[in-house]
Amino acid sequence: MPSTSAARSRAELAFLPAALEIVETPPSPIGRAISVTVVALIVLAVAWASVGTVDIVSVAPGKIIPTGHTKLVQPLEAGIVRAIHVRDGQRVRTGDVLIELDPTVSAAELGRLTGDLASAQLDAARLRAALAAGTPAFQPPSEATPSQAELHRGLLTSQMEEQEAKLAAIDRQKKQKQAEVATFAAMIEKLEATMPLIEHRVGVRRHLSERELGSRLQYLADLQELTSQQQEVLVLKHRSLEAEAALSAIDETRARTVAEYRRGLFEELARAEQKATALQQEVLKARQKADQQQLAAPVDGTIHQLAVHTVGGVVTAAQPLLAIVPSDSELEVEAIVPNREVGFLRAGQAAEIKVDAFNFTRYGLITGSVLAISSDAVTRDSAPRSETRSAGASELEYVARVSLNRGNMERVGDALTLSPGMTVTVEIKSGARTVMDYLLSPLGRYRHESLRER
Repeated sequence: MPSTSAARSRAELAFLPAALEIVETPPSPIGRAISVTVVALIVLAVAWASVGTVDIVSVAPGKIIPTGHTKLVQPLEAGIVRAIHVRDGQRVRTGDVLIELDPTVSAAELGRLTGDLASAQLDAARLRAALAAGTPAFQPPSEATPSQAELHRGLLTSQMEEQEAKLAAIDRQKKQKQAEVATFAAMIEKLEATMPLIEHRVGVRRHLSERELGSRLQYLADLQELTSQQQEVLVLKHRSLEAEAALSAIDETRARTVAEYRRGLFEELARAEQKATALQQEVLKARQKADQQQLAAPVDGTIHQLAVHTVGGVVTAAQPLLAIVPSDSELEVEAIVPNREVGFLRAGQAAEIKVDAFNFTRYGLITGSVLAISSDAVTRDSAPRSETRSAGASELEYVARVSLNRGNMERVGDALTLSPGMTVTVEIKSGARTVMDYLLSPLGRYRHESLRER
């Protein structure tokens, strides 16, 4: 019976009752084949997930910049725009004048400081000539005007004549005292020459008076004359000593006058030279400010982001007036790398760049490589600005420079040029892992982080 029922055809089974048809119909092999196929696919998937690898990519937003960076042109200090010589997109060469500021204030300041410097240098030259007593002659600096030089030459002459007059007065006093000393010496010599005669006469008068042969009164008169002459000699000698002391005092006064005069000149010269040195530095700063009134191009390039358009407008110190994109620089990407990703990035790693302005599904990607990563983190406010940057002012990030293998986006029959400032998304290949590791990584994270919350 079993063999008979097994041999029944599909047509015979179709005429059996429904319950008997189900019992008599053999099982379909399709279900078993599907089960086997599913199990085989699962086994193959697990095997592929254990062996196959996928790239680990660090995503970093950024922007395209020239390799030399865009050069900003800024004024040194506030000023008024006098002329604008460029426009956006214009090509310029190094040294071309871009914007002129009104030089009135800076020129006046430079003129005042230059005049003060010339005056200080004239003072120093005059004082050096005075110390040398006019030899060498007074040499005014080249910056001095003829009127200034003549004024200081007259001041030098007056100063030297005043000193000479003081010394001449002292010399006259000295000659007067020298004459007094000579007079006293002559009087002493005269008195000392006559004193022996008077002494002899007094002796004779005394001898005669003792023998009562002469007048006693005459003897006393001669004795009084001798005593008076001796006292006069002593007085003259004392007055001669006083005159000689006065001569020494006059010599000291002359020496002191000369020393004080020279000390005063040296002190004035030191102050004048110190003032001249300080003014030279001030003149250098003022001349630099005056030169900065003409803002020139620091490099060859193209004008970009011109911010002033009004002649007579006011600009502030360090205000960015325009930017210059260097013409000889290539393009690269400056990307912002999150702190959690920077430990896996190295120079030389491959990268793919998606330009936000061009849909990568249509225009493709640009390949490149990591050139360098900043050695220290920067805050988000300090990091280069980009449109794709996320919010959060306190997060620390790193800056990476990524090269571009080409400078345009290729499309059939056309090439779209990249420009500095375009925002991009950089995908840096930092490693590889198996698919199984990727699938199981959430479980590993949950295993370490779960059941620990407070």
